[in-house]
Amino acid sequence: LSLEMEMQRAWLAAYIEDGEARAARRHSNMWWKLATSVIRSRSLWIAGFGAAAEWWRQRKVRTA
Repeated sequence: LSLEMEMQRAWLAAYIEDGEARAARRHSNMWWKLATSVIRSRSLWIAGFGAAAEWWRQRKVRTA
């Protein structure tokens, strides 16, 4: 009985450690996905900034 309880305890400890490792990987994976999505959308930011700058430049020409 004692050996069986020790095996169950060892299995439970390994299961909990593995669960903590999986949770840590999911957490860091979430941050990685967020960072890569920001990097991918950078071209959209540049395009938006360029369009806004062009609009501003044309607006200043008309008012001057």
